[in-house]
Order: sequence, then C-alpha cells, then structure tokens
Amino acid sequence: MDFEGEPPPEEWGLDPFFFMFAKLYIKDILELKPSNRGRKIHFYKSHPVTKVEILGTVVFKQDREKYTCYGVDDSTGVVRCLCWKNGRQNKVSDSGHSTGVLPGARQQQELQELSTLELGDLIRARGRVQTYREQMEISAYSYCKVDDPTLEVQISWMREVPRLYRKYYDKPRLGSDAVKRPGDTGAAGPLTLSKLVTLMSEQLREFLRESKVSTFCLQDLETVDSLVSVACRPLESVSTEEEAEIAASTAKRVRHVFTHATRKLEEEGLVFVKKYYPVKVYQVTVQDQELLRVTRQIILADCALPCNAEQGCHFLEVFRSVSERFRSVNKAALRQVLDALELSSDIVSSTRSHYVAF
Repeated sequence: MDFEGEPPPEEWGLDPFFFMFAKLYIKDILELKPSNRGRKIHFYKSHPVTKVEILGTVVFKQDREKYTCYGVDDSTGVVRCLCWKNGRQNKVSDSGHSTGVLPGARQQQELQELSTLELGDLIRARGRVQTYREQMEISAYSYCKVDDPTLEVQISWMREVPRLYRKYYDKPRLGSDAVKRPGDTGAAGPLTLSKLVTLMSEQLREFLRESKVSTFCLQDLETVDSLVSVACRPLESVSTEEEAEIAASTAKRVRHVFTHATRKLEEEGLVFVKKYYPVKVYQVTVQDQELLRVTRQIILADCALPCNAEQGCHFLEVFRSVSERFRSVNKAALRQVLDALELSSDIVSSTRSHYVAF
C-alpha cells in the first residue's frame, strides 16, 4: 500500500480519524502502518487511526482465561479480535437486534452468562488497533452478536463503507491549513492569493449548502456580501507581478477569487457547468434532477444487458454514457450523483465500481 508521509504529532488531533471508530475493511486494518513515534498510533495513508469498527463473520474462536479471541472475516481478510472477560472491556451480548447496538452495562453483565458467539455468527466490534508479534489485532471496547436474518445490517454496511472511503478515507488528511479560520495565518504563513482562493472555496461550499442554491453564475456570487468580504481580505504576500496587479484592483481580485474557487468546486464534482452562453451558469450537481434521472435510467438499461447481469454496470460505462448527454460532468461529479442515488435507494453499489438500479 502506498502511504503518504506521517504528519507531526501536533496535527494528529486535527484529523477526525484520531477520535473516531474508523469503519475500515479488514484488509486495510491488517496493512495499517505503525507510527514512528509509538505503537499505539497507526496510519491509513496519512490519517492517524487509533480505533476501528468492524462487521464480519466469526471463523475461529480461541477461549482464554482473561479473554476470548475471535477471528473475524469480512471477505477482505481475517483479523484477531480480543474480547475481554474481566470487566476491563465491555462484555459480549446477544441483543437479538439487527442493529447490533450494545445494551447497558448491567444487561451486558447478565447476558454474558447466557450468550456466546460461535462459528458462523455475525459480530460487530469496536476497539483499539494494536500490534502483537508483528500482526495487527483489535482489542475490543465493545462487541455484540448481530441477528441479521434478512441481511439488512450487512447490506447497509456494504453500502456505507465504500462511500466513506470515497468521501473521507481516501481523501487527503485535514491538516493545519484545512482548519484555519478566516484571518488565521499562524504556522500556515501569510495570506496569499492561492490561500484566499482555497478559503473562498470552503466558504462557497458552505454557502451553497446552507442557502440551498441550485444554479448560479459568478455575477450572482458577487452580490453576496459575506462572500465578497472574504474575497476582499487584504493579501499579506504576492509572489508575481500578475498577482500584484490582481491584488491592487478590488474588481479583478473578486472575479479572480470567485472564478478559481468555483473551479475548485467543479474539480471536486460539487458543481458543473450547466450552460455556457450568454453567461456561464453552474449547477449544484446533486440538485440536478434531470442528471439524477438520466443516470439512473442509464444504469437500469445497462444492467439489463447479459454482460452486466452478474455485477451490474461499471462506473466507467456509466460515465461514458452520462458524458455524452452532459459534457461538462466529470468523474467526480458522477460520484456525487451515484452517492445521492444510493442514499435515495434508487441504486446500490454491488462492488466499489459496479452499480445496480431498481
């Protein structure tokens, strides 16, 4: 696996991974990179990982005096999961609920006498990742047997985890630059034109989310005082004569910042160009009902073909057909559309790259 460089310890807490139970595939848990600064911190790419959540089938069981070790298989790999008996960790339960939610501490204590996990049972566990004899394992904080006769929990997991990878896990970490507030320069250095564009893209993303705007042009943005005030922030450093010329003119700076910030959102797939003439009009991707409808129809038609009967329609096939109709829609935008269709249960991802429509 290709890992990025390890961030300094003072930036670990800036990444949500440091505090969350990351829902990683077991294959990726087994390949986590230990930190150079201690065995309790591991890294998935550049994200610091301390705790994980897994869902899988018990494939082996080793009973010890202080704990039971379960081998958990999620079809990508098998990891050892240590479930403690001495009260230091939460006890096992058999709640009988498909959600796999653990009951209270008193109920856990009572159920521990009555419940066991056997081979073939479905287990959900949360715990700390650790290395033992050069092998990754999980020391469980909490765990439960999941009753899932209709496969509801497993299907939900299969839909959620690939989305988490695409949206968060495989994205660059949130470093100190990403969490800077307007006006904070600090270790990130003086405010430059490029940093102002990045700041504006964040502000614009939040504005589109809160205002529920579906279509806009650059002239529309220039009427929003809160956005213009960000674009007009004084620059503390310019590196070229061209940047100095842009910084010297308020009108040029506002247009430059809005243009390049919108371009960033376009590259991320959050917006795409709906119309070019007489002015360039942008469309918020997931709010384009025509794009959503056409994409679903394409997947539905392609899944009817014999070659797609088993796994569904491949992402690249969908993209090729969609781009013939919507030429400015890039792959990142199509990912946004597919995620929206999955959330509305119009399609489901059968693999990381294949989709089936209903």
